[in-house]
This record gives sequence, C-alpha cells and structure tokens, in this order.
Amino acid sequence: MSTAHHVTDQGPFLPSFRFVEYNPRRAARGAEAVRVEVDYGHGDIDFLWMSPQDIRKNMMAYGRQDGLIKSLEAYGQGGEG
Repeated sequence: MSTAHHVTDQGPFLPSFRFVEYNPRRAARGAEAVRVEVDYGHGDIDFLWMSPQDIRKNMMAYGRQDGLIKSLEAYGQGGEG
C-alpha cells in the first residue's frame, strides 16, 4: 500500500519588491531616493524609501529580485530605472 504525501509548507515566505519611483529632489539632499513597494503576502504591503545600501542588504537577505535590481539601477542611471 502506498500513501501520497502532499507538501503544503513551501518554507518561509520571502517578501517581494517592486521599484516604484526615483525622486531626484530627495537624492539632491542626500535622502533615500528610491521608493519600493514591499509585498509581504496576504495583502500586507509597505512603501519604503531605500538607499543603495538598503537595497543591497535586502538583496543579501532575499535574493536578487527584479524589483531590487531595478531599484539599484535607478541610482546608477539618475532615476531612469
């Protein structure tokens, strides 16, 4: 007799990141200039201003997600994303 086992636990949920905008006025005064949407799942969403250092730390913690890559590129391209 064989029994089927269904895996329902996919491990911890990782937040997903989406590049929203680059604000050159914030950058000019030295503030975090990239706004990122962070989706924690189940409708829990935040919008955060991030510096390049913030973005790199999130890449280390959650992987090189497309939204984080675009956010970091926005700094290098003057906000073009």
